[in-house]
Amino acid sequence: MSEELAGNKSKFIRVWKQIDGEEIKKQLLYIDDLYGTCGNCKKLGLNYIKDKKCPECGTHFKYLATKITNPAEVGKILARIQKENLDLTLIEREDYERANARDAVKDLFKS
Repeated sequence: MSEELAGNKSKFIRVWKQIDGEEIKKQLLYIDDLYGTCGNCKKLGLNYIKDKKCPECGTHFKYLATKITNPAEVGKILARIQKENLDLTLIEREDYERANARDAVKDLFKS
């Protein structure tokens, strides 16, 4: 763990919160390591450290989603967000995609 966080008593803890999926979708950056993809227009090669908004569609990023499940790697992303003082919330991509899939199934059966 980095020296800056070692003396800090705050911890990263997973929290479940009910949130509008459309709100996330409109402000989402998918990342795998450092580079990512805009969740709105699918622009590739974005950097969550530098790109506050998508240069293609103008989406302002508030959420990051990753498929990384290794706690050490997730911790590195969270530490970087904190170190760079970024106004971003990291969400678990699998949870987000599962919730979207349920919504899509519900929509199939609407008359």
